[in-house]
Amino acid sequence: MKKILIILALSIFIFNVLVFCKAKDVNGHSVENNKIKIIKSKETTDKIFSFDKTKVLILTYKIDKSPIIKFNYQVIDTDTKKELKKGVFVGEKMEWLDATTLKCTKHVGMIQKEDDQILSPETKNKIIINYSIININ
Repeated sequence: MKKILIILALSIFIFNVLVFCKAKDVNGHSVENNKIKIIKSKETTDKIFSFDKTKVLILTYKIDKSPIIKFNYQVIDTDTKKELKKGVFVGEKMEWLDATTLKCTKHVGMIQKEDDQILSPETKNKIIINYSIININ
């Protein structure tokens, strides 16, 4: 009798496992479960006035995941609406240094710092300039 009950219980258990359990659907990926994030580049235009408000710097560039930006810049006199300077700069940032010059920050990237014991006193005091200057005259 015990043997028949064990066989019957085991048969019901195997039947339930085979009928009511289902496997994970591998081929039918749903869009909601696998969301892919795409970083899109966005073109932006900024207008930056000089300190004395006589000139305006118009920057057109694309925003994306790269730290290096290609700026198309244009400097316009606000009184006469005449274009004073136009060009392209590749770097990290552009801003006014004073009323007649632009400070353009270059992209340096990752650099390895040298050991202080190896450096001579002349190279320790050397100032590293990582920007360029554009005159508007």
